[in-house]
Amino acid sequence: MTQTGKLLPKLMAANFGIMAFSQVYFLLPMYLEWAGVRGPEMVGWILGAYYAASTFPRPFLAQLVERFPLRKVLMASAVLCAVGGVGLALSGSSVPLLVFWRTLSGFAFGLYLVALTTYQTMVIPDEVRGGAFALVAVGAMAPFVISLPLGDWFLHKGSFSFYIWMGPVLAVLSGFIACILRPVGTTGGGKEQKEQWGRWTDLLRLRPLQVLLVSTVLYGLTDAAIISVTPLAMDKNLVPSAFMVSFAAGALLIRILGFKILDLFPRYGTAAVVIAVNAVALFGTSFAGSNQAFAFWGFFYGLGVGVGFPLYLALIGDVAPQSLRPKATALVWFILDGCFFVTPVLMGYLTSCFGAPGAFRLLPGIIFFCAPGLYWFLWRPLMGDKKEGSRK
Repeated sequence: MTQTGKLLPKLMAANFGIMAFSQVYFLLPMYLEWAGVRGPEMVGWILGAYYAASTFPRPFLAQLVERFPLRKVLMASAVLCAVGGVGLALSGSSVPLLVFWRTLSGFAFGLYLVALTTYQTMVIPDEVRGGAFALVAVGAMAPFVISLPLGDWFLHKGSFSFYIWMGPVLAVLSGFIACILRPVGTTGGGKEQKEQWGRWTDLLRLRPLQVLLVSTVLYGLTDAAIISVTPLAMDKNLVPSAFMVSFAAGALLIRILGFKILDLFPRYGTAAVVIAVNAVALFGTSFAGSNQAFAFWGFFYGLGVGVGFPLYLALIGDVAPQSLRPKATALVWFILDGCFFVTPVLMGYLTSCFGAPGAFRLLPGIIFFCAPGLYWFLWRPLMGDKKEGSRK
């Protein structure tokens, strides 16, 4: 087995551990109600603190990733996640403490993701990066069918203590996986090589990076639209889980069976295609009149996200040299997470003007018509430059 083949299960486990840690708290409002924290404003602050802390520092987290060995950053951030989870479990109904520990957890989660993605771009060879990232991303989707249902089961059985301690356990798993990853730039247990990191000005001058950032904004808007699916389902008297479960199934299926797509087809061209696929799926969802139709469009949307998410992470290694990858990774993650703030706001305003179905037709429709221009005027010229460079 190749070194990459041996590494993939560890990277899948690391992605599963940290994403399961984050996603298990999707169910936190149910626990907070049991703990005595009531009122949507208080719950909103507790939930929002995590995402704010994980998103806004992203561009600056690259400095930490560059300053210290990647494995140590991963282990330290996993420890902070565990501490935040323990603090949350012991905070009772104290809102200030709950907000504080959620903020710490969010910061640590964001740091872990930046370090892990940087690690992947540096240890996975260029020629197999797309397929490898698709397989690794299976671990990021697995919590939808493993840890989330388990947490939901604990809550519905009244085992609230078991539920709230799931977070620290998953953080410890993430830390353990970080311990057994091999150092960057070695073949075994040697020391990590000292890298000479590039500057922000060097990164922002890169034309491929500029195109990736524009493309990531459009992709991120479609990716984050999943947050607004539940209001759409409520408007149509449909079951949100019909979309969510089929979405997870589609994403897992394409990543497991079609992981080589990202290496067989030009990743620059595919970047625009997945945006169009996501936009069509969201547009079609607005016309769903039954749970079966809702599930169909959810599955279709899952195929797009299943390819798109690992694709955009793999593109970081395509557009930036190794010395600039921590900063490029931080920027891409900043945009992707930032869209989870922007999209609900946009959809909220559009819904107030055009209704929930109208919002799902207007925003995805605009994005769909942006995709061809993105391909022809931004990505396609880069594909020509890449071929010319390979001949030289």
